[in-house]
Amino acid sequence: MKLLLAEEIFLLAYNEESGKSNGTLALDNGLAGALLLDLAAEELVVAEGKDLRAVAGTASHPILAAAHAELLHSDSARTASHWVNKLPAALKPLRLRVGQSLAERGVLSEQHRKVLGIFPATTWPEVDPGPELELRRRLAGVLVEDAEPDPRTALLIAVLSPLAMVRGLAGKEHRKHASSRAEQIARDSATGAATSAAVSSSVQAVQSAIMVAVLIPAITTVTT
Repeated sequence: MKLLLAEEIFLLAYNEESGKSNGTLALDNGLAGALLLDLAAEELVVAEGKDLRAVAGTASHPILAAAHAELLHSDSARTASHWVNKLPAALKPLRLRVGQSLAERGVLSEQHRKVLGIFPATTWPEVDPGPELELRRRLAGVLVEDAEPDPRTALLIAVLSPLAMVRGLAGKEHRKHASSRAEQIARDSATGAATSAAVSSSVQAVQSAIMVAVLIPAITTVTT
């Protein structure tokens, strides 16, 4: 089963049993960045210097099509930072869209509850563990066993790294190595060493935008 990069990130960001988020900072921004990279991989987004511009075409997935439409409606090319911050609101609720996409294919179950009997919340327990098990096996092979990543896995790691999600993919004894390996793959992705030239020009901008989105809440917490 081929998943979007955003869907793979979603699987890793939610507990497979409880279906609750693990609290990843700036997850919505990470999902938006992943959508941009999938659009670039499908040649529906091109880089113009530091900006990204959508080009005409048909996306392979409804969520990608919605993101593509937002970029097409822009009156000018915009930075990756602009889209990483705008798409979560433009596609709101972005997490719900991604979760429902996985639920529609039988990977997750969409369950609604109320916190304290008042506040609505949605959880996403796994129905079919196969896709996540395969995903974690593939990532462990690259991050722990030093297997060479295919281009899509390299792109996924390039997003997981600034989201600080790599440590949860390896056992305690392998975390330092996995983090170092992920940083190298992320750098290679940004320079074109681990992916195609058509996509690599978008990677560094998306990584930087996600890192800023992760840091802002942390800085705000420290200074308030």
